[in-house]
Amino acid sequence: MKITTPGRICLFGEHQDYLGLPIIALAISLRSSISAIERNDKKIIVNLPDVNQVEEFSLNELNYSKDRDYFKSAIKVCQKKGLIFSKGFESTIESSIPIQAGVSSSSSIVVGWIKLISNLADNPPNWDNQTIGKLAYEAEVQEFDEPGGMMDQYTTALGQLIYLESKPSISINTLNVKLGTFVLGDSGTTKDTLNILKRAHHSRLSLFKKLKLKNPNNTIYNFNSHTDTSDLNN
Repeated sequence: MKITTPGRICLFGEHQDYLGLPIIALAISLRSSISAIERNDKKIIVNLPDVNQVEEFSLNELNYSKDRDYFKSAIKVCQKKGLIFSKGFESTIESSIPIQAGVSSSSSIVVGWIKLISNLADNPPNWDNQTIGKLAYEAEVQEFDEPGGMMDQYTTALGQLIYLESKPSISINTLNVKLGTFVLGDSGTTKDTLNILKRAHHSRLSLFKKLKLKNPNNTIYNFNSHTDTSDLNN
């Protein structure tokens, strides 16, 4: 079995999807791929030749052993949805998506991983791609109480060009627009994704808290041109 999943670029709304505000994002032609074969025991082996690493663990021991332990968290999220795994498997993950470059290399892999393991479960559920994106968000963000939003998971799961907003409820629309060709440049500078998200998240919440004090009738979703923004540095 082999699963391939795209990376993504953000066209509008960078660092605001985790506030429930709308974004527009586009899946790209750079992809990750995951192949797997079943084993006769409960062991999970993940070969990562791009980074010269191998991860191994047992289905009987899914306690997290590191930050962002996504291979385990995805299995646990699937188990919470009722999936049963009687056998382990060995997989190989390869990717043409630049790592830590802001194009969702990790989300692409988590989305592909959930699609793969759901197909390998004793009771394959035939989830649609939007459900896969939702479960990837749970595995990446909610399981580890991280500050990220839903853009990465839903865009890599659904592909194409999408408009997404998550408040007051999830709303996703595919945009049928011909945008031409994009050229993605990789500076080679590693992005500290988690700390950037934390800093951006907290700074924006602090800003809106100050705005709320000066404009108590407004919320993050309805600030307008008449909002008083004076003295926000105080």
